[in-house]
Amino acid sequence: MRYGFVFLSAALAATLAGGPSPIAAQEVSVATSPETSGAGTAKLAFTKDGRLLHEIQSVSAAAWGEFGHVRAITYDTRTGKIIHLLTLGPDTWFFSATSDGRTAIISIDRDRKDARAHLLLVDMETGQAQDIPSKWFDADDHNPYAQISGDGRLVSAYTESNAEIGRIVTLYEWRTKKLIAKQSAGYPAGGGAWGGVTQDGEIEFLNSRTGGDIVDPKSGRLLVTIGLNSHRSLDGAWIIEFPNPLFGDAPREVIIENRSGEVAGKLDLQMTDDELYKTWRGAFCGRSARFIAASADTVRAFEIPSGKKIADFPKTTWQDPDATKTDPTPTVACSFNGKRVAIRSGVRLTLHDLN
Repeated sequence: MRYGFVFLSAALAATLAGGPSPIAAQEVSVATSPETSGAGTAKLAFTKDGRLLHEIQSVSAAAWGEFGHVRAITYDTRTGKIIHLLTLGPDTWFFSATSDGRTAIISIDRDRKDARAHLLLVDMETGQAQDIPSKWFDADDHNPYAQISGDGRLVSAYTESNAEIGRIVTLYEWRTKKLIAKQSAGYPAGGGAWGGVTQDGEIEFLNSRTGGDIVDPKSGRLLVTIGLNSHRSLDGAWIIEFPNPLFGDAPREVIIENRSGEVAGKLDLQMTDDELYKTWRGAFCGRSARFIAASADTVRAFEIPSGKKIADFPKTTWQDPDATKTDPTPTVACSFNGKRVAIRSGVRLTLHDLN
C-alpha cells in the first residue's frame, strides 16, 4: 500500500480556547502560510521542548500533467509566527516522520512512468537530504516504501512479495546503515498491506481492513494485535482503539489497552450511531499519559489510563467553517509534556494551553 494525500489549503489563525477548565486562554499572533489550493496536513508535531510546531503538508497538483509536492512549515508556538518554510520539488511524497516532525522520509519521482522512486531522509527545517540506500529495497519495486522510528535511530524497508513469501520488513540503524533485524508475515487475503518500524522501534505489519500485528524485531514474537483505527503511544505503553465501522457489531466505545493488548479502561466518550461512522483522529502527548481525540464535531483531551475527560475544546475556537466542504476531521498534535494542543481544521490552525 502506498499513501497519497489530498487535503485543504493552509493558513494559520492562532486562537486559544477559553472553554471549561483546565483550558487556559492566551493571545497568540497570527501568521499566514502561502495560499495554495489542494494542500493539507500529513504530519503535525511539537518539538520536545514545545517551542516549535512542525507541520508537513502534501500539496496536490494544481493542473493536469503537473505533479504534487511536499511542503514543511515550522511555527514558533509562543508567537504563532512562521520561522521556516520549506517547499520540496515536484513529485515528492511524504511517507513517515520522527515524533517531533523534524526529520521525514520523502519519496521523489514516485509516479513517473518507468522511473523508480527515490527515497530520501530530509531535515524539514533546513532541507538537507540524505539518500536512503536503494539496495535496501527489491530491485523490481518501482515504489519502495520506508518508515522512520520516533527518535530517528531506525529506518525500515518494506518488500511486498508473492503469497508464498509474504511481506518483509527489514530494519536498519540509520547512523551506521547496519542491518539489525528482518521479519516476515503472510500476505492478507484482502485489503491493502504495508509495514515498517513503529515509533518505539518495533516492527508492524498492517492491513487497510483489519489493522495488524506488532512484532519483536529480533525474535518475530507477536507483541500485540491492533485494530484498524488504533493509536499507540510513543513508547508503546498504551493503545487507544476506536471502533472499526467495517464491522457492524463494533462497540460504541473507545478502548484503552496496555502494551500487551489487555483492556485497561475506556475513554469517557460514548459514541452515537452517527459518530461511529465518522472519521476519528488522535494524538498522544508524549509520555505524559494524555490523549487528544478529534472528530468533525469535537476535540477532547483525556487522561490515560483512567479515560477521564479533562478538557473539551469548543468548536468556535478551532473549527474552520469551510472545512466541511472537503475533509471535516481536524488533525491534532499534543506537546510532549501534555500542556499544549494544536488543532488544524481546514485553513485554520489553533494553539491551546492545557493545564
